Amino acid sequence: MPAKIRPLTRRNLHGVWSALIVPWTDRDELDATRYTAEVRSYAGTGVHGVYTGGTTGEFYAQDDRTYERITRITCEQAHDIGLPVQIGVSALSTRTTRQRIRVALKAGADAIQVALPFWLELKDDEVKRFVHEVAAEAGKVPIILYLTSRSKRKIEPALFGELAAEVPTFIGTKDTGASVKKVRAMLKQAPDIAIFGGEDFYERIPAGGRGGYCSVTGFNAPKIVELYELCAAGWLRKAKPLATAVDRFLHQALIPLVREEGLWDSAVDRIQRVAGGGDVGLRCQSPYRSGTPKHVEQVLAWCRKHTPELLPRPAKRRR
Repeated sequence: MPAKIRPLTRRNLHGVWSALIVPWTDRDELDATRYTAEVRSYAGTGVHGVYTGGTTGEFYAQDDRTYERITRITCEQAHDIGLPVQIGVSALSTRTTRQRIRVALKAGADAIQVALPFWLELKDDEVKRFVHEVAAEAGKVPIILYLTSRSKRKIEPALFGELAAEVPTFIGTKDTGASVKKVRAMLKQAPDIAIFGGEDFYERIPAGGRGGYCSVTGFNAPKIVELYELCAAGWLRKAKPLATAVDRFLHQALIPLVREEGLWDSAVDRIQRVAGGGDVGLRCQSPYRSGTPKHVEQVLAWCRKHTPELLPRPAKRRR
């Protein structure tokens, strides 16, 4: 029997949440068999949950039918292995976002993750209107706001506090770009909201952060979980070498693929996932560039030389 999944709240939302990558066929259609295996591959890794609908999952490239299939498979398979699910519902309009929320609720999502509509920059009153309308559609299912620069604006601490006070089902946020100073300012306005970054637990958790929405879990999930657990336990001295290794891996092995090779995050996340043993393929939806097997070997070679402690175990890579 699958483990019972507790409802997510402001109090208990924490940990390492892994971004799910969608494998595509040569016709740019969902490869449901490989996607099912991808979701299930996080069983026993220690991650606290999985999520869809960010850049990693290429939400912007999904038609309605594909979105529905991905959402259904994610909820079915993740719940079967005992993992809660946050379903991304980001879109260009409130209307489309609400349609996606209905799909997520029907599939059994444990939470909704949503970015602000991103074609036109929202004013403060429009941010409030959007969040209230999303919350009304989601009902009792909690909401996590994805605060990203791709939405053309960020929510400042004062507005953040107002939203937390007005919308009880708003329980957390993903904000990988917020400084430690801003995290503290946000928590001053909304002390009980769960604020997440990426893999930067060493800096974020002492400032009050609760965990991370992570892509490097695709390379080696147990190591990222280990880093989180050390930081959450307050063992920062012990965590420091691993935190430094992860930071080096991000900034010296992965980010150069963006800056020097012209790849977007979605392609880089696939490269590291394939390097870590995932069967997701390197193909990104057109018109965006895809990585190559050469990039995969480049990442592995760098890691062998500079951060061998982050290399996945060979048995895991063969799956």
